[in-house]
Amino acid sequence: MLLTIAERYAEGRMDNLLDADHLTGVTPAVPGERLPGTVVGLAAVLVMAGAAVLGLPDAAPIPLPVVVILFAVVNRGRMPTAGWFTDPITPR
Repeated sequence: MLLTIAERYAEGRMDNLLDADHLTGVTPAVPGERLPGTVVGLAAVLVMAGAAVLGLPDAAPIPLPVVVILFAVVNRGRMPTAGWFTDPITPR
């Protein structure tokens, strides 16, 4: 089966790497990126709503979602802890 996939891949037949009989009874994999993406989107909306409730200037909600999304991208797969926030200000 791997040889068939490799040969068809080398030929550029990406849409037909395996025959239909090899795919019967197989359930497709579900991508797991929906939940983290939804959480980041909701966090960005909540930050914007919080800025409006706090009475920040009208221009403040524009960069806030960008900051939230960049924070999520930089810290993907790592959950921040209290030490993560205090480490930059700890004297050495």
